[in-house]
Amino acid sequence: MDEKTIKQLLGLQIKHLRKKHNLTQFALGEKIGIDQRQIAYIEGGNSFPSLKTLNKFCDVFNCQLKDLFDYEHFVNNRNVKKEIEDKISILDEKSLNLYYQILNVIDKSC
Repeated sequence: MDEKTIKQLLGLQIKHLRKKHNLTQFALGEKIGIDQRQIAYIEGGNSFPSLKTLNKFCDVFNCQLKDLFDYEHFVNNRNVKKEIEDKISILDEKSLNLYYQILNVIDKSC
């Protein structure tokens, strides 16, 4: 896995944990002592936090360092999304419309 992908997946994991703990980027930044913009950069996969900052994330999220890098579920989701995109790309207009209607029904029930 390349560095860019690791940054992106770590960012997704931090965002997931932040939302799980009902924190805004601003509130998380205050708790760990960094600017909200830096949180946004990290979550966007544009910046890799220092070890000190990673440990602060762990304190806030009440997790171990290894948990921040446990993003296999995001990798699996990427594969699922790619497969869905591939299937959708070959649908005729009528079938595409049907898929769209089904997704809207599912989205409303969630």
